[in-house]
Amino acid sequence: MKPLSVFSYKFNITTVLILSIFILLMVSCNENTEVDTTHFDISIAKAKQILKKQPDSVLVLTDKLLQSSSKTKLNVSKLVALYLLRQEAFAQLKRMDSVVIIGERIRDIAKKNPDSLSIAQSLLPVKGDIDFATQQKMAPFFPGSIQVFKQHKMNYEQARLSASYGSILAHQGDFVNGQKQLIEAFVLFSKMDSIKPIINVCNNIGSTYSYTKNPSKALLYYQKAYEAALKVKNNEALSSILMNIGTEYNDSFKNHDKAISYYKKALAVLPAGTAYFLKMKIDYNMAIASFEKGDLSTSERTFKNMLDQCVATKEFEGVAMASKGLGDVYFKQKQFAKALLYLNRALHLSDSLGMKNESLLMLPSLLQLHKENNDYSNALQISERLKVLNDSILSSEKQIAVQEIEEKYQSEKKNIEIVNLQHISILKSIIVSVLLAFLVGLFFMLRYRNRLYREKQNAYAVLMKKYKEEREQGSKKSIAATSQMDSNENKVEDVIDGLFQKLMQLYIAEQPFLDPKLKLEFIAKRLNIAPRVLTANIKANGYSGFNVFTNKFRVEEVKRRFEDPKYANFKLEVIAAESGFGSKQTFYTAFEEFTGVNPGYFRDEIIKK
Repeated sequence: MKPLSVFSYKFNITTVLILSIFILLMVSCNENTEVDTTHFDISIAKAKQILKKQPDSVLVLTDKLLQSSSKTKLNVSKLVALYLLRQEAFAQLKRMDSVVIIGERIRDIAKKNPDSLSIAQSLLPVKGDIDFATQQKMAPFFPGSIQVFKQHKMNYEQARLSASYGSILAHQGDFVNGQKQLIEAFVLFSKMDSIKPIINVCNNIGSTYSYTKNPSKALLYYQKAYEAALKVKNNEALSSILMNIGTEYNDSFKNHDKAISYYKKALAVLPAGTAYFLKMKIDYNMAIASFEKGDLSTSERTFKNMLDQCVATKEFEGVAMASKGLGDVYFKQKQFAKALLYLNRALHLSDSLGMKNESLLMLPSLLQLHKENNDYSNALQISERLKVLNDSILSSEKQIAVQEIEEKYQSEKKNIEIVNLQHISILKSIIVSVLLAFLVGLFFMLRYRNRLYREKQNAYAVLMKKYKEEREQGSKKSIAATSQMDSNENKVEDVIDGLFQKLMQLYIAEQPFLDPKLKLEFIAKRLNIAPRVLTANIKANGYSGFNVFTNKFRVEEVKRRFEDPKYANFKLEVIAAESGFGSKQTFYTAFEEFTGVNPGYFRDEIIKK
């Protein structure tokens, strides 16, 4: 393949193609060596198909993929894809601890890539009750991840994440921002007509309004959640919502009878054998409502049933709360011995479980009980303990407040990091696209120039062949004959007058054209005519001007010297200068104008011959 000239350098089209492919591979490839892409893609596709029905099989399949190929053989995107599948499989199995651990691993990997979308996706499977410490770790990633889904127009994912983040903020006590996130999720789910997610979102919105002492708004969203749960026939959700409505009537409106009626409805729709923790909460709230109503016998009976069930199922938190309730009932009934027994039991369990707030609620009842029994020694001890516990909780609250400030700072910092990672990812894509476009453009440009070069070479070959044939046949025209031919070709005057004959004879005999500084006035003076008359005569014989006429003779002189062996080692520029050309550019232009080829090619062909 012939070389082609670009920007005064010579390239070979094959070399350029190989170089382009190499650059693209260097840009697009990750640091890690790829595993068998076909096998991996087939395995991933199979895992996605069986994810919901056979999550255990997905865990086995993804584990084999991780074991069969070391991490160094999997690029980052494939490794993240594997972990996202495993995380979703654990979520299907409701193994939230594993979901949380894998989510942290995905975020660690994705932050290095950077891959803000994978960071956002790692937060989606986390649902249900998770401990406060885990919530604190995850919280900084939510704002940026929500924005990532928003920018990708992934509305459903954005709504799910907003709902989760709202619940976390409300759990932390930030009801205003939590409510904002939950309402945003509700609006998005409503637009998509996604009924199931609306249930929990509206239920949580109602709870935030309840905490902020806005019972009318709380009941409004509880009602929306209730209607959504009815549509999909989710009895467990219905039970939870009815319980929340009952609590709102009991706490905000002090309508204990209405509260108890809602608690009974909640128990009636609760599926048998499921959600025992929810049943325990309903029982406790019903007993409290009966107690506040003054129906101590019903309250006692409900607390006892709850206590028996919690003891049987080893729900020690429920045992503590039921014991505390019974202690209050017996205290109200002035059965101080029984009250003391159950309150001490409740306090012991609360202390062992680290339930400081619950312990704080029990101590005032114990203090009052000791005072009623005239047991001032124990009353003093309880009073001192109550003071210490109050100080401890106050100190903890201060620490939590400081921690929340730190978390907000970290949240903003993480948000900025995620946005920066996204910008870097976009910039990387733009650079790769621009480079690819440049290489494609360069390829087509070189291809086009190569085609033009071949066409030019073919034209040169035709012209040289014609020139050689004329020379071999001895039919090479003289300068005068050539002038006559050019004149005929340009359809000018057929007869050369005497003045033009004198001009031709002067050029042939004295060769004034060898002087680079030759002027029209000099020739006109030699012929004893006016310069304008000479110019008109030259134009009348087919030339555009004096310089063109003169350069025709100079080109013929260059051609003659190309064929003279003694000039074989002379440079082109030297021959051109000795033939009368004043500059390299004028020489090249004139030579191609009269011969159709460039001088270098013409000379090479002559030498070959």
